[in-house]
Parts: sequence; structure tokens; C-alpha cells
Amino acid sequence: MPLGDLEDQAVAKVLIVAQDQVLIENLKRELPAEKRFKVAVAASGFEAGIQAESFHPDCIIVDFSIGKVESLQICQNLRKNTDFTETILIALLPDDGNPMSFDRSAINETFKKPFDANLLAERLRTLIGAKKELV
Repeated sequence: MPLGDLEDQAVAKVLIVAQDQVLIENLKRELPAEKRFKVAVAASGFEAGIQAESFHPDCIIVDFSIGKVESLQICQNLRKNTDFTETILIALLPDDGNPMSFDRSAINETFKKPFDANLLAERLRTLIGAKKELV
């Protein structure tokens, strides 16, 4: 039986926007349903918009490896939408030796790849836990 709003209060919903299957699987492993996480995945900005509207995530993780322009567009579009002003945005930046300069005001946190997925999961528990009571 669906719980609707009650479920939304008890579960931390995370949308991962990425194409790297290893990254996605690592994050899913660190954000298991039994620890009150519900994870959805999108491979593009278009999919991210559709998923965000239907899934209503507490946090959106954007892997900038899908492309800097598309990644920034996702973040900016979400911040323009009043439904997502409180949504936590985390950027996963490639560590390719080139500094990535852009306006980070729309983003709550950045992680440089490669990163410890467990550390990111702990950070999510802290950030989302400040908004919700996660057990």
C-alpha cells in the first residue's frame, strides 16, 4: 500500500544524473533502501527534468562528466523552479587536471572524482537529515 506523503517524510530521495554505470552502482550500494534511501537515475538533462518532476528528490547529484554545459543547465534550471529551491544539488567534478571554473552559487556541494562513495553517502545523510528525520 503506497504511503504517499508519509513515505516522503521517512525516505531520503536521491536523483543521480550520470552515465557512468560504475559510479551509479557505487552510489546505489552506499545509499541502500534499508537505510532509508530511494535512488533514481537519469542519463541526461532531459531525463533529469522528467525524473525531478515525478520523483521530487531531496538531493540531485550531477556528474559533470556528462558535459559541463549540460550539467550547469540542469543546475540552473532546477534553481529557477520554485519547487526545487530547497533541493540539495551536488556536483561531481572530473579531476582531469584542468581547473573547472563556473558560477557555483546554484550548487550546495562539490566532490572531485574519484571520491569515496561512502563519504558522499555520509554527507547526504547529514544534509538531508537536517531537513528530515532519517533513522
